[in-house]
Amino acid sequence: MIEVDRRIILWRNTIALFHKLNKPRFVGPFREAGYAYRIEPILSVRRTGEEKNPDIVASSPSGWLLLELTCNDHSKSDKLDSYRQIDPRSLSQYGLHVHQSAPDTICSRLSEVDDGEHCQIIVRDTVLVRRLDCLSDTNLKSALQEFSGTELTRLPNIAINLLPESKNHEVRRGLVDIVMQLFQPGSEGKTAYQMVEEGLDRLSDKVSASKKTAMMNRVKQEMDVLVNRDLKGYLELRDDGTYVPTDKFKPHPKALERISSRLREWADPTQRSLSSFEPCSDSVRCDGPNTGDGG
Repeated sequence: MIEVDRRIILWRNTIALFHKLNKPRFVGPFREAGYAYRIEPILSVRRTGEEKNPDIVASSPSGWLLLELTCNDHSKSDKLDSYRQIDPRSLSQYGLHVHQSAPDTICSRLSEVDDGEHCQIIVRDTVLVRRLDCLSDTNLKSALQEFSGTELTRLPNIAINLLPESKNHEVRRGLVDIVMQLFQPGSEGKTAYQMVEEGLDRLSDKVSASKKTAMMNRVKQEMDVLVNRDLKGYLELRDDGTYVPTDKFKPHPKALERISSRLREWADPTQRSLSSFEPCSDSVRCDGPNTGDGG
């Protein structure tokens, strides 16, 4: 099995706080406070017009917030400070409630780091909320205070496997299960766009069309590596843009095991032996893992 990236865990657990589940009964604190959200919007700063790109913008009838998600151990205080200057009129283009006040600013993490005068939520196994006093929306403050201490481990996973900001190795890891579906009986294949939609899951209608297009291009680049090298002879790209098994593929357990093994090595190049596969051609990228956090 491919280990789930820490950023995927962070995003899954954070996004869950905006949703409601019937089984088990669960209402996230942002949902409880009436917040709707959008992913990676482009917002502008008052007076200067400088563009800012927070991870999440959300608003409700009682307030609005900007949420930064990060796995690194650097303080986000300065970045969150700058978000307080964002013009609230920008919210209208995303179909969100427009407010005249400055936003509440929150950092979501898997472990505690000093983020200065900003609210912080830790969403690893049990949700912990810090610096509630920094929030101005009393409805949100109450919902987060009541929710703090809630265990997330028993909740069904929100099946996010791709993020708009996913880097090359993260795209590969997010595609493993999706590619394996192509080899299941009755599969009609998938296009790069369908893979993006499936990988985004609950985020799909919260992400702009331009970001989806950029993601689709990254998926195509990584799928080209599979078609031309790692799964050459097993996988092909049709003229209609659909990725499907080749006519040579036979759904035998040993063949599926071999495909799964190659996918794991493709998604985690540290497992790859030097003699496992043929060298890359000039037209195929050989990407190693990107070590940046991106948060």
